[in-house]
Amino acid sequence: MNSCHPVHYNLSVLEVIHVLFSLEAAIGERPLTADKGAMVTCDVQALRTAQASVVTQNLLVTLVILSMFMVTKSYYNHIRRQMAKCTVFVIGAGPTGLTSALIASQNPHVTQVIVYEELTRAALIERSHQVEFNRKSREFLSSLGIDFNGIEGCMENNIFHTRIGVFLEHVLGMLQLRSIPVTFKSGVKFGRDKILDIESCPGRKLVIACDGSSGQAARLLGLTDEFLHSSCHAFGAVASMDRAELSSVPLAERRIHGLLFDLSAYGIELGDMDLSTGFSLKMFGSTRHRYMSLALPRTEGTLVRHMRLVLDRSMMRNIFVQCFNTCKWSNESALTEAWALRHLKFSPRLFDIKLFQRLETVAYFQDTDMFVLAEGEAARCCNFHTGLDVNTALSGLTSLQNTINQAACALTEVDILKTLHDKSQHSESIAKQFLRSGLKQEVFTHWYS
Repeated sequence: MNSCHPVHYNLSVLEVIHVLFSLEAAIGERPLTADKGAMVTCDVQALRTAQASVVTQNLLVTLVILSMFMVTKSYYNHIRRQMAKCTVFVIGAGPTGLTSALIASQNPHVTQVIVYEELTRAALIERSHQVEFNRKSREFLSSLGIDFNGIEGCMENNIFHTRIGVFLEHVLGMLQLRSIPVTFKSGVKFGRDKILDIESCPGRKLVIACDGSSGQAARLLGLTDEFLHSSCHAFGAVASMDRAELSSVPLAERRIHGLLFDLSAYGIELGDMDLSTGFSLKMFGSTRHRYMSLALPRTEGTLVRHMRLVLDRSMMRNIFVQCFNTCKWSNESALTEAWALRHLKFSPRLFDIKLFQRLETVAYFQDTDMFVLAEGEAARCCNFHTGLDVNTALSGLTSLQNTINQAACALTEVDILKTLHDKSQHSESIAKQFLRSGLKQEVFTHWYS
């Protein structure tokens, strides 16, 4: 006698229909009836097969729906990123600030660029100090459309020398021709009232602080005012002089190495000096504004120890006067002791050359939907002037185009964090590169490659 053991399944109506069809196929299309005294044996294997088929179909439908959702979401985000827009504010109109504005004006995600500068346009153009661009900076600026053949200056040892006002005037002229509106607010001191104007601007905002090492824009905008002090493992001293009676004509720099000084008049005999230690002298600037930078790798010779610990202004003044008169160009007049006493500005003793790097160079403020960056000397600066300082600042701008793209298109918290991380990593790499080879390339070698 056939016995039927009850089997319990939690099946939906559709699943029951599938089971019935499976049973009908299993019994050879016989009707599901039984004679008296006989019972039909349930086909458990058919039930399991039917249930597995239903599960498979449900999985396939779910996968199709998920795939369609992901494709639709990806396409939507792609369109949204293409249409993302932001407003860029630049604080400071020096070489770093105007270059930042030029980069922003070429970005398709930027709707407008607004530049704040404390000086007037005329005062900017009249700036007579010299600026020097190395090969990498020239290649980077040329990629932005700056034509160095159209800028007054001179080229020597692969370094382009020009007056800073000439360069700024050239970039200002380029900004006026951009399709994206660029508003130049000159003669405006940046303060808390301007921050309120920026925050009231609708949409996403990107603010770039380029107001130099003494500027307050980065701090006012919310970046920490703490700096990391890193030694460059060298000692140095600097001197400068302004000769107002001369016009500002660009001059090529001069580098002299292995210098030793006769300081017997100050109690240091030649036998006490470490003759293996020589100073490197760099003279740069225009005919009107001349600078001298004296440096040597960190050492503890008698001469160096005396120049570091003894505050003797007369000794340091005589050293710089001797350096200038020995290494000046032939068409320059020599310095006299009387003139140097009144006009020469200099370090009273050797100091440890250090790089100061802002601990926080980028931040995002959700309540105002605003990114804040610090660039140039507002992000990192050195207490030793080499004449090529602008090139370190321009190195930091090589990632600005990508940062603007990321900031404008950031939709999620992950996107925002990635933008902050990438910019911070690049800023840190610039500082490490300067500590590793900055002084070597800018002072201790015969030329800059």
